[in-house]
Formats: sequence, structure tokens, C-alpha cells
Amino acid sequence: MQDLAFGLFDWIDEAPGRTVGEVYEDRLRLLAEADRSEFAVYHLAEHHGAPLGLSPSPAVFLAAAARETSRIRLAPTTFIVPLYDPLRLVEEIGMLDHLSGGRLDIGVGKGSSPHEAAMFGLTGPQPAERFEELMPAILEALETGVFRRPGGGDPIPLHVPVAQRPHPPLWYPTSNAASIPRLGDEGYNVIFGFGFVSPPLDVIREQSKLFFERFRASAERGTVRYGLPGTTPRFGLMRHVLVAPTDDEALELLRPAFADHHTNFTHLWRLHGDEKRSRPVDVDQLLADGRLYAGSPETVARQVTEAVTAGEVNYVAGSFAWGSLDVETSLRSLRLFRDEVIPAVRRETTAS
Repeated sequence: MQDLAFGLFDWIDEAPGRTVGEVYEDRLRLLAEADRSEFAVYHLAEHHGAPLGLSPSPAVFLAAAARETSRIRLAPTTFIVPLYDPLRLVEEIGMLDHLSGGRLDIGVGKGSSPHEAAMFGLTGPQPAERFEELMPAILEALETGVFRRPGGGDPIPLHVPVAQRPHPPLWYPTSNAASIPRLGDEGYNVIFGFGFVSPPLDVIREQSKLFFERFRASAERGTVRYGLPGTTPRFGLMRHVLVAPTDDEALELLRPAFADHHTNFTHLWRLHGDEKRSRPVDVDQLLADGRLYAGSPETVARQVTEAVTAGEVNYVAGSFAWGSLDVETSLRSLRLFRDEVIPAVRRETTAS
């Protein structure tokens, strides 16, 4: 596997007392700080019609982020492919790749919320069917610079093709273990395990082993379709992170801010009466299970080290801004993670 790398994951959810514009400015400050360190990728989710997602167009926000940063890679994670016209999507991807100086990664997916898909007139199996129909045409256009619409029509040359060849790196976030063999075969980078809804580390380890077995076998056959030549893909997890000077301070800050984030996260499920998906979570149990990282640098370093070694992952994406955390708290948390947690994790994982 590649050496361990770290990234950022973001929803840009509502923050009590902050306007939308202020939330954007806060995030750009955080991202500029991350750009001055070894964080590899900034992942930005796409959501619609809910306080969880103040960036319903990841491309728009990442265009702004491209001008505020110079090193970190920028990854919509994900573009919800069924919600786009495919030609419009490949053209926007080309623009972003050039605006970022070739720092764009591309996350793609079918979407996780049936309620959001319904806002676009898609119900039942339609989002998955549309994803399977559109993805081959999108990937072909990125690779060749020519778009061919599924179902026919004249080929359309792209006057803004992607800057990176054969295409920007591809990511696929998933909670579905059934998709792991295909993703390994095709060479996608994968985030498997999302914060407080993540499976246990033994499940992540099992899927990591399967992923890399399938990738190596596919590489030996020369059938890796979407991985970049000469690279090994990332297989990692995502966690909410709050680092403070002491455990007590971190936990005191965590509880109200995470409650606000959870309210944003479950908004649509509550609106549609889904009690299972919207019921409150036990923060102490999440901490005990390693599905939430909070504490002093020493405590969080132990949590991350356990995830890397027990889960056998080569990538950890941390979410440092969520709910009602103020920007100064998030900035301090990110700096402590950068300056103290990452070096400690590297020492421990290299030694083991």
C-alpha cells in the first residue's frame, strides 16, 4: 500500500448564528490552513434541500477554494452523478481541473438519500440506473476529450478537456461492502466507513484486504480501468475530529456542537418520519467504539493509530468543522492534529 495519507472531509453544514456567507468564509480559512500542511485532499460532499449541505454545487465552492489554495487537492466527494446532465458535468470538471492547476480529484456516486433524489424527480431504482447509464460516457469523455451522449447523437468535442491525463484521480465513497470487489478491480480510491455510521474496524479491515487483493490481481492482469498508472489506490475511512489541549475541554466542546451537526445530518429523515435514521446517538458509545475522535493530541493519536493498524487503511479523512463549532476551535483542532497527532501516528505505524 501507499504510505499513510491524511485528508479533510466536509459537508459545510449550517452553523447557528452564522450566515451562509460567513460559513463559507470560515471554511475557506480552514482550508487555507490545511493547504499549508501535509493534508493531501479536501473532500466536499453534495447534498440538497437540507441544512447538512450548504454546498449543493460542490463545483462552485471548489472553484473559490482553488483560488485560495495552491497545494491541497480538491475533491467533490461526491458529484451525485444521476442529478446532472452528463455533458454539463464533464465540462464543469474540465473547468475545475484548469482553475485548480491540475489539483482536482473526482468523487462520483449514486447518492445516499432517496429524499434528495426525489427532489430531482428520481425515485426507486432510477438513481442507480441513471448512474450506470451515465458513468461510462462521463469517463470516456474525460479520457478522450469527446462526449458521446448515451442513447446516441453526434459526438461533441470538449474545448475545455481535463488538464490531467488520462483523467483526474477518481474516488468512490461507499458503505456498501458489495461494491468493494468492483472498486478494487477498477482501481478507484475508496472511503469506506463514515463517522458515526461507520462499521467496526474488523469489518473495515476485511474489506481493505479484499480491496487490495482484487486490485493487485487486476493490476497483474493489466485490467485496472480507472486507476492511474504506477499508483496504488487509497482505501480509507472518515471521522469527525476535535482535538483540544485536554480531553475534558475537547469533550465539553464536542457535545453541543455534535448535537447541532446531528440535527443537520438527520433533517430530511426526521422530515419524512424515519425514526430509525433520525434517533439520537450516544456520543460516549461512539467515542468508545472509535467512530468519533475527540480529546487531547495524545488521545486522538491513539484513536487514529488504532484505526490505521486495526483497520489496515492507508488513508484517514478528518472532518474538523461541523455543527456549532466556531472557526477558531476548528482551526486549533486542525493545527493540533497536524502538528502533534499526525507525527505521533506516523511514528507508531512506522514502528509497527
